[in-house]
Amino acid sequence: MGVEFIHRVIKTSLVLAVLGFLFVTVYYDFKFGGGILAGAIWGCLNLLFLTRLITEVFSPGEEIKKGKVTLIAVVKFPLLYAAGFILLWLEYFPAVSLVIGFSLLFLVMFLKAMGRWILSLDSKKKNPTPTNQLGRHKTGGS
Repeated sequence: MGVEFIHRVIKTSLVLAVLGFLFVTVYYDFKFGGGILAGAIWGCLNLLFLTRLITEVFSPGEEIKKGKVTLIAVVKFPLLYAAGFILLWLEYFPAVSLVIGFSLLFLVMFLKAMGRWILSLDSKKKNPTPTNQLGRHKTGGS
């Protein structure tokens, strides 16, 4: 699992958040649905900037671009957290809906990781030990 796993988690979370927004808006309340969508977008942006920051700082063999790292850190930490604070402070969206939207990201990440584990998609051992035609392991001797 690498950075592409994180990008797939973000895309899946956003799709589920939009579907959840539509479903909750139609069957319950617009503000609650909007809170789920806003929380999911906030969480996905947070994870995206964290991923970018880590890959920029810890890329092997590449020199750290201090300007880019500073820009990512300035956007992620003060601006993104200020946006989260304002979302909670305005009290337009229920806090529970924001938490549900934010937690959706972790649920998707857990389910995707479990799926990869159950299906053994990340298994390093692709080919089992060779066997002869009778199903016995080849040993090299007679």
